Amino acid sequence: MHIPSSFYGLYRDVKPRCRRLVTNLARGESLNDAIGTDDTVDTATQPGMLVLEGPSPLLGGEPHFHCYLLHFQIKKAQFEGRLNADMVEEIFNASLQTEWAVLGLIAYQSAMWFDPPEKWRSTRYQPMLKACLQFWDTFEREGERYSAGSNTSNNLWNLPNTIRYILANMGVSKAVLKAPLPATGLAGVVALALGGDDQSY
Repeated sequence: MHIPSSFYGLYRDVKPRCRRLVTNLARGESLNDAIGTDDTVDTATQPGMLVLEGPSPLLGGEPHFHCYLLHFQIKKAQFEGRLNADMVEEIFNASLQTEWAVLGLIAYQSAMWFDPPEKWRSTRYQPMLKACLQFWDTFEREGERYSAGSNTSNNLWNLPNTIRYILANMGVSKAVLKAPLPATGLAGVVALALGGDDQSY
């Protein structure tokens, strides 16, 4: 998977890069324009975990992919009044088009993008699930490389994430969400949320 180089490194270096990107977004640039010609880093050739929550003192000494940080900073800027709702909605829609940005929305610190459910269930939940399904094979190929701030890693499904948050708010049971993915994968669990019948449970 290719991730913008701005997100790779030590947290203390990645955070100001993400803040600069948010400043560009606040000036009216699109997500793609803000990222611009930023080089990407191939996760297959660089060490480090795919970090979905932070900052964490456990991860301070080595470079990692801080996948959650830009989308966290975007929401922070919205709360502070530096980005308006229309800008954030445009960023959300653009984020669904690329693997790295969808992963940023999957990070549990991005749950604020989908809360409260009564506001976003009808507009953001299904597009987000569709994007997750589109890129899920890529995310799974990373294996047990994801971190929620710990110095031990796990696979993406087993960590707190917004996919399970969304599915829970769509009526999927806790038992299903706490279990390993079935043979039908994420698609089988999403089918339950959309009213399908997955027989693997």
